[in-house]
Order: sequence, then structure tokens, then C-alpha cells
Amino acid sequence: YGLLRASFRPPQAIAALRAYMRHRDRLLDYTAAHTQHMQKALTQMNIQLHHVVEDITGKTGMLIIRDIIAGERDPQKLAQHRDSRCKSSQEMICAALVGNYQAEHLFALTQAVALRDFYQQQVSQCDEVIETTLIELRADIEPPTQPQPAPRHKTRQSNEPKFDVRAALYALLGVDLTQINGIGPSVALKLVAECGTNL
Repeated sequence: YGLLRASFRPPQAIAALRAYMRHRDRLLDYTAAHTQHMQKALTQMNIQLHHVVEDITGKTGMLIIRDIIAGERDPQKLAQHRDSRCKSSQEMICAALVGNYQAEHLFALTQAVALRDFYQQQVSQCDEVIETTLIELRADIEPPTQPQPAPRHKTRQSNEPKFDVRAALYALLGVDLTQINGIGPSVALKLVAECGTNL
């Protein structure tokens, strides 16, 4: 009767992929919020870890934080977790770890790390379901005859799915969307989830 506006309704498999991708984005938002809670707890204890490591959730940062939660307070021992790729010296890290380890802030830090770990596990489970959905989508599709082009960039983004997104999408679409400037594997996957396979 002309009361409803036309809208794009993808096939069920694409709608499922879209729902998984949107859910994954929300999980990443929750993870980021708990990372901020970790940062706040460290700042309240006057631990300036964010000044000496590029990312407190990187290898060096998380080893130090987990050791603090386990009860270590000696800055010298904590600074020994410095990864060889870390730009700050062990002495700089040691100086940044002199703080007042108050029980209430340690409790907040412990809970924030636990919640961040939990949401990271949920993201991993989501990645498994997304990979399975992509395999199901290409069940009736002939595999591409041409080999997949070499990747334009070899670096991985931190929140990228844990499986080979490029290979999965190439098998599904027959083209490598990541050859387009500005489109990496995560963006290509979002495009397919929102628009379908007929791009």
C-alpha cells in the first residue's frame, strides 16, 4: 500500500554474516572499554606504563600488568618483561612502574583485565562462526581458476579476524577486494556482510 519504504534484504546466509559481524564489532567496543578501565586503574596508582610502551595491551604491557595482578611490585623485575622490539629502555620502563599499589585500584585493574580477556575469547568464538559462515556461503560456488594475487600489505591489523580473510573472500568472490587502495581484509569482509556477494 505504499506505506513501507523499499529496503535491501540480503539472502539469509548474508544476513547471518552481517549479524555476526555487527555482533563482533560490539564485542570489540566492550574490549576497548575495559582496556580504558585498565588504563584508568594504572593511572590512579601513578603507574605511567602508557608513556613507555606503545600499547598497554601489547606483549610487554600485558606481561607487566599480569605480573602486577599476580602480586609483583618490584619495578626492576616488572621491567624485565620488556620485549626486544620495545622502543623504551628497561630503565625508562622501571621508572614508569614506581607507583602506589592501592588495593582498590588493583581490584579494578584485576577485574578490567578479566573482562577484557573474556571479551577477547568471545571475539575468537565469533571469528570461528564467521569463518564457518564464509565456508557455507561458497559451498555451491566454483572455486576461482586464477591463483590469488599477492597481498598489497603484509602487516595485520590488531583487531583483524584470526583466520585468512583474504583467502576466504577470494574463494567466495573470485576477486581480491584488498587489491583496491584503502580496502584491507576487515573492510572487505564488512562490505560483503553489508552488501552481499554481488559487488
